[in-house]
Amino acid sequence: MSNQGFRRPAVAALAFAVGCITINVYFPEAEIKELSERIEEAIQQRAAEGAGGARAARPAAAPARRAGLLPALLRLTAAPVLAQSAEEKVAPPEVTSPAIRKIIESRARRLAELNRLKGLGVVGESKDALVVIRNLDALPDLRARAAAQRLVKEENADREALFKEIAAVKNVDLSQLPRIRETYAVTLRQKARKGDWIQLPDGTWQQKK
Repeated sequence: MSNQGFRRPAVAALAFAVGCITINVYFPEAEIKELSERIEEAIQQRAAEGAGGARAARPAAAPARRAGLLPALLRLTAAPVLAQSAEEKVAPPEVTSPAIRKIIESRARRLAELNRLKGLGVVGESKDALVVIRNLDALPDLRARAAAQRLVKEENADREALFKEIAAVKNVDLSQLPRIRETYAVTLRQKARKGDWIQLPDGTWQQKK
């Protein structure tokens, strides 16, 4: 048999071995989980600050509130970090990046209404980290139902943008967006209020206990 005849089985075996190699795609799951928790905490805190300011503020104070918005957001996003370690002085750059700050502000403005709809059982948190309409029967008329559908659309648009921003700040390929969704959905299920509808990874729905 010629040398060429010996080479062919060897080349075939090498090709088979290479084909069996599993390529590990970079995905910092723990870091993304931690970031998702900090973002959700920032949204809740910003919504609470906004609600308090709306009750107490007079019209003349509005420009001052807008001027102090950025420092306030920086403080609230830094709070979880300071609780974690006394040596850390500022929030991680991912949470205070301009794009993510903008999404935090946008989602915070609709949080109260979204929670109201969750309390009525109208919407729930899906396993893909999006909000979905579950039952519109609790809403009185077509206008209220249209408003709920519009809110869900706007909220999901913000979340879709957020997942892409998380991929960018963590240097994760966009092909990993489904894994970002799954990781973020864990945080949303954990932070859901008692009685809210949540979808489990297997697709079943249940109310948070």
